Amino acid sequence: MAKIPDKQGLFFELDGVLVQQAKLNPDGSIPFLDRALEALGRIDPGQFKLFVATSRHDIAFGQTKERDFTRFCDVFITRMQAESIPIAKIYSCPFHPKGRGRFKKESVFRKPGPGIYKMAQQEFDLNLQRSWMIGHTTADMLAGQRAELGTILVRTGKAGQDGEFEVEPHFTEDDLWNAIARVNQFEYSLRV
Repeated sequence: MAKIPDKQGLFFELDGVLVQQAKLNPDGSIPFLDRALEALGRIDPGQFKLFVATSRHDIAFGQTKERDFTRFCDVFITRMQAESIPIAKIYSCPFHPKGRGRFKKESVFRKPGPGIYKMAQQEFDLNLQRSWMIGHTTADMLAGQRAELGTILVRTGKAGQDGEFEVEPHFTEDDLWNAIARVNQFEYSLRV
């Protein structure tokens, strides 16, 4: 009989949740939203593996070069290591069916598809039903729900006002700080 995985993941979108945009400031620093970096430090890495889960429409439509996003990710991972915040992996999908050039194609990894989460489940033996997605768009919420994750919509970024899909998140919070507090409160209530 197969073992039921008990590892939990916490997935979050970059743009609109952790940073305004996934682009470095002119001085090479990361434009974190207020209290977002501190919020990640409040997650117990013994309980949750942390993942970035992002669809990169900006790359698909030529607004951002893939190498610039890769550079952002390198700086981001270095900063997370300096803050002792272990990011297990960055999952990103640069494809869109209306994109440009080699990025013009459909992909199961593009939200609202659940592919990113299913891949993480396989790679890290995660229990997705005990995992969370924190995002700012309706595609974030729908993708998380399709993968059977708990979903938290934050009121930063697009704040769920993109009008792309009709979906109700499990929780809505003001920002990443409050979303992490909600996760911690929910998880604590299950243990007492």
